[in-house]
Amino acid sequence: MQIGINLISLFPGKIGGMEQYIRNLLSFSNSIANDNEWYLFLNSHNFDTFEADDTIHKVLSPNLEDLSEWLRQRICLLKLDLWFCPLMKLIPQDVPIPSVINIPDIQHEFFPQFFKPDVLRWRQENYKSSANCCQAVLTLSEYSKNSIIQKYRLPEHKVHAIHLDSSVTFPQYFSEEVNRTVREKYRLADDYGFYPANTWYHKNHLNLLKALVVLRQKYDLVIQMVLTGSSQEAHESVMQYIENNHLDNQVKWVDYVPQEEMPYLYRNAGFLCFPSLFEGFGIPLVEAMRSHIPIVCSNTGSIPEVVGIASLMFDPNIPEDIAEKMAAIQCPEIRRDLIAKGVAQAKQFSWEKCARQTWEVFLSVAKPDQQS
Repeated sequence: MQIGINLISLFPGKIGGMEQYIRNLLSFSNSIANDNEWYLFLNSHNFDTFEADDTIHKVLSPNLEDLSEWLRQRICLLKLDLWFCPLMKLIPQDVPIPSVINIPDIQHEFFPQFFKPDVLRWRQENYKSSANCCQAVLTLSEYSKNSIIQKYRLPEHKVHAIHLDSSVTFPQYFSEEVNRTVREKYRLADDYGFYPANTWYHKNHLNLLKALVVLRQKYDLVIQMVLTGSSQEAHESVMQYIENNHLDNQVKWVDYVPQEEMPYLYRNAGFLCFPSLFEGFGIPLVEAMRSHIPIVCSNTGSIPEVVGIASLMFDPNIPEDIAEKMAAIQCPEIRRDLIAKGVAQAKQFSWEKCARQTWEVFLSVAKPDQQS
């Protein structure tokens, strides 16, 4: 089967978990069905970041404002059997062959206030129409699947929940020498909580910081936190809160961390605190479980689905509840129990499983006569 993948809107390092998803899906797919040919439609920024071989071909797209007609022509010339758009929008919407899209979540339907007007308008104009025009919609959790079916009134058989996994660097060989280098580079405390997330509003950094103040005032407990991620729309308010509430000595902000160093930031952490208001999946949760550190996290969105019973959950809208769970996880017995449950829960996730389930959807759409 010849499959085209539209990666023209992928800019390396900008979309986090979805870039991991795309690259790992490609990496594992040939081991699932090795008689396929993949045609990657790329831009000048990501072209050199993908490898070509006998089964993977790269197509450089021209710099056109409207690519739809050019894409239609290439799809026909290459005689593709399936068109896959993993980045939410089906382009072109009148694609002449069976098509599949991935919509990781529909956060804008629940929290429209978190989006700039142009971004909100783009989502409203493209998500639902793309979901209606394609033959199958992939998403990352049962929570997102049910949300998409309900909000877009799609038939249940059209939407498929396929879990992701952590980065392939989890777990990895643990080097004491590298560990020392990482600890010195970031001047890590002996014990700290960890939260890797860009400062989007839905990542809820402010309530995490408020919980640190509650811990200090109510529990007489000072917890160090390491935060990683790029500066986004809520960043200024987050930094201002840290300054106004004298949290400078408790909170270390690390902007960009190379992927190969991330396992060491997890392994040195005392726990992961994940206060996000909304997630379609939540890769850091799996990374923490694979790193054998306990988790305190929100009870919203897809998060309970991913962690199962391997966490202490809180209401992310209540800083006092976040603080209570952060205090509780300092107990060695609770920590040991959660770590053991996390190791077991993490076994549910694998990129091979993700690739196999994705391939089954592809086959059902492109060649339904081959389905048993």
